[in-house]
Amino acid sequence: MQTVQYMAPKAHCQPNLVAIGTVHCVSPDNWNVAEFLRSRTAASRNTVQAYEQDLSVFIKWSEGQGYAGPDSIERTDVLGWVVAMHDEGCAQKTMARRISGVRQYFQWLTRKGTISSDPTSKVQAPKGAQKLPRPLTREEINQLLDEGPPESPLDLRNRLIVELLYGSGLRVSELCGLNSTSFDRERELLEVEGSSKKRRTDLGSKAKRGRRVPMSLIARQLIELWLAEGSREFDDSCTPGRRDKAALFLNRRGNRMGRRDVMRVIHKLLESKGLPGRSPHALRHTFASHLLEGGADLRDVQELMGHDSIATTQIYTKVTNSELVTEHRIYHPRGKPSRRS
Repeated sequence: MQTVQYMAPKAHCQPNLVAIGTVHCVSPDNWNVAEFLRSRTAASRNTVQAYEQDLSVFIKWSEGQGYAGPDSIERTDVLGWVVAMHDEGCAQKTMARRISGVRQYFQWLTRKGTISSDPTSKVQAPKGAQKLPRPLTREEINQLLDEGPPESPLDLRNRLIVELLYGSGLRVSELCGLNSTSFDRERELLEVEGSSKKRRTDLGSKAKRGRRVPMSLIARQLIELWLAEGSREFDDSCTPGRRDKAALFLNRRGNRMGRRDVMRVIHKLLESKGLPGRSPHALRHTFASHLLEGGADLRDVQELMGHDSIATTQIYTKVTNSELVTEHRIYHPRGKPSRRS
């Protein structure tokens, strides 16, 4: 394997220049950078170069703060560097990569005995704002949902899938995990397997796994038709040979539908309705958004979505600034116009 040699910065570099996003010269003797880079024997050339560049950024910032070597760096200093990168508008992925490289460097120094403790311990890049799929409008939902009778067992299956993703807010993984016995006819609920070990059910009792979710009237009619006739006809017309006896939804091979199967169904349906570029998860997000728009309580939406934390529900159910202003004006005493002139 070719050894990558650390190249000392040229003399014309400005030694005291502080920069967050630009690589400047580094004083390698005080920081043992060259030795660290030579120790990365299993790393590729590009990886070693990335280490060199990221350490250059960190060391130039540190020297600009008056630190002459790694033994003077504390955890608060590393956090200060992270804040500086954030304030400079550094991309979250770039920040994460730089922190990872600097962490490798300080862990190496700790193992080597150069420093007594690692100042990068438990330091992480700030998480970027979570991007959520844009919910479908009510007009788009009406365009997507077909009210006519199913044309075939395959059409029946696909329409039921859409109804459960939008009408009950199921995750794709939860939908794939449904069995023929998951439908509680007496209570008109679905028994959904979940990832949490303990969740509240509709009656407030504890369940080791999963939750119960309500279904729309159309979804109940479709699932009754699917269980009574559609599943058998689908088996006869589309699935040769053996099939999964327990699964509610089958692919053409007779196996339980997986995530990719559902993705293909939804993408094809959305494109046929003139709504390309959307994902199955957009239907779940639309479910929550339309509940809140209709006045549902946030805690109830949390239960329906199967979130362990209400903070997750709040992320899913963002409201616009104009909606916040309207809510404040309607419900808060100080939001109402003053009667005094």
